[in-house]
Amino acid sequence: MEPPHEPAPFAPPATAARPLVRPDETGEVDTSRYPAPKDATHKVRGRSDLLELMCGPGAVDPELLTVKTFYFFFYSAFGSLFPLMGVYFKQMGMNAGQCGLLIGTRPFVEFLSAPFWGGLADRWQKGRTLLLASLGAWIIFTLPLSWVQPSAVACIHPINKTDYRLDTPSYDDEWTKNEFRSFHRSAAAAHVGSPLPVDDAIDYDPNINGNWVTPLHSFIVYSTPDIQKTFFLLLLLVVIGEFFSAPAITLADSAVITLLGEDADRYGHQRMFGSLGWGLAMFFVGIALDHSTAFSKHPCGGPQRYEKNYTICFATFSVLMGAALITATQVKFKYEELPPEPMVTAAPQSPTREEKLQQQLAEQLQLPGLDTSAPARPQPTLEQAKVFAQTTREMPEWVTVLRQFQNVKAASFLLVAWFMGFGIGLIFTFLFWHLQDKGGSPTLFGVASVINHISEIFAYFFSFKLITQMGHVKVLCLGLAGNVLRFLYIAWLPDPWWVLPFEFVQGVTHAAVWAACCSYIAHGAPPRLRSSAQGVLQGLHHGLGRGCGAVLGGIAVTRWGTTRTFAGYGLLCGVALAAFAFVNFRDGGEATGGAGAGGEAEDEARALAEAGVLAPHGVPSNPLPRALSSTRLADLANHESYGATQSYAGADSLSVPGAPPPRPSNPFLSEQAAPAPGPAYR
Repeated sequence: MEPPHEPAPFAPPATAARPLVRPDETGEVDTSRYPAPKDATHKVRGRSDLLELMCGPGAVDPELLTVKTFYFFFYSAFGSLFPLMGVYFKQMGMNAGQCGLLIGTRPFVEFLSAPFWGGLADRWQKGRTLLLASLGAWIIFTLPLSWVQPSAVACIHPINKTDYRLDTPSYDDEWTKNEFRSFHRSAAAAHVGSPLPVDDAIDYDPNINGNWVTPLHSFIVYSTPDIQKTFFLLLLLVVIGEFFSAPAITLADSAVITLLGEDADRYGHQRMFGSLGWGLAMFFVGIALDHSTAFSKHPCGGPQRYEKNYTICFATFSVLMGAALITATQVKFKYEELPPEPMVTAAPQSPTREEKLQQQLAEQLQLPGLDTSAPARPQPTLEQAKVFAQTTREMPEWVTVLRQFQNVKAASFLLVAWFMGFGIGLIFTFLFWHLQDKGGSPTLFGVASVINHISEIFAYFFSFKLITQMGHVKVLCLGLAGNVLRFLYIAWLPDPWWVLPFEFVQGVTHAAVWAACCSYIAHGAPPRLRSSAQGVLQGLHHGLGRGCGAVLGGIAVTRWGTTRTFAGYGLLCGVALAAFAFVNFRDGGEATGGAGAGGEAEDEARALAEAGVLAPHGVPSNPLPRALSSTRLADLANHESYGATQSYAGADSLSVPGAPPPRPSNPFLSEQAAPAPGPAYR
């Protein structure tokens, strides 16, 4: 009888496409038999952002949803408070110069402190810890701004529609509930700005009331020395708070860029939710602020018509920033771990006769340097060498970039970038101040903010097409022309609500101009200087420009008022437009730095998508370049520009890592050496 057939022992086929298991086994697979899955860049794959929102929970990428939520809460917190800081300081009795310094100090401190904290985060690999600490600092150092206020020395007690007397502060609200809540001072038109002196009171005594002032829309009277003490205390809080809280958005952007990996062009889609949150928060907080006329302890019993209780703004900011802090605990930071290098130690060798004689001579003369047999000084580690190389490389690149701007056209471009940033700082600080002087309400401020961000979103989607068709220089000219019309219109408008139609211009004057500046730098700068050139542009536009716009604009508003200041800046934009056009079009052509064609256009479209075009004006900027992963560095090793400074484009950079230079010519070189621009390189 033939024995029963025994099954052959199980073995996986050599060319199996997927692991096989025995049916009667537990299903465990010996993973050592199969290669590990490829772990390339941290690329997040998924549907488009619109589908992620409209589809069910299973279709939403949880990591990207966390990022969108963080941006929404973070920028909502900013939109609920910081656009209104100018009118808040104005209500406290600050003049325009003090207000401009309090707001304009932030960009300077932010631009200097963010690289410091970013470097510590990369060195310690504690990005999440520093992010949470900086978000906490936003709450800790912002809330005291609502508690530090000068004490009231007197109150305005209206007698009729035009006359008033000075009374002692009282928390009894009966005497202020009269028909004079909309009291108008007859001498207000003779003065410029706010606060106003009280020398037109019927019981004014120059020996006692000589340094007393009152805000334009308030019954409270303050002493000038008390206001100065409050100002310096607020300035200290702003500087310290900005130093510790500045790296928040930088660290968050760095984590998002690393998370997106090869899909870095979707960065703008994530940050779009921040712009959405900013506009919505400003809109609803403006409506709520219009109805926040109740004060728990008003020194004069009750507010004037345009006097508001800004506690609701600080409370909303704290809640939204706290929500951003909670969301940030789920943001993932990924770092490339370098394997420790093995230490190769050579076997000790016996000293030669010559080395022994040298050692004896060194002992007799007490000169240790003569002893050649002594162990050599330990060499620095790889990490120390990298830090040293980075330190020695940074400054020469910045100096080289500044030397490259000796060309007249390139210098004019930098001046325009700074000048447009100046206008952003001026508008952000004093637009609502000006509208309030015209009788505008917080509801108007909220509606104007929504229109601003709608225009910026549209400009974001059409900026690349606009730059491709018109060229960088013409887009900058268009932005200058838009500023001329906008500022002259704001200075002229008789009714504050008429400001809304021209708020759509901000998409061109802010978003499109910033995209054109970044694209100009990405096209024109050499690959090895591209990241440093972006840093120069970031510092000029968002740091120096925005800060100077607030500080110098505050000085101008204090002396000439908002109407003349806005009109003067509009006229200066016209002069800058004429000079910039003359410099770039005097030879019958257009300056270098335009949109390329073919693959270059695709690279620029991707770069513009990665740029922070949607960052609302006034938010913290991002001066840090993106660090490349080890995988990306390995890909760049065989590239022709390997060794050049590369960066992942984020809120401040449009450089495409590893991409060939979009144009061989450099607009920062001398005009004689530059080739004639082609039709596609405008």
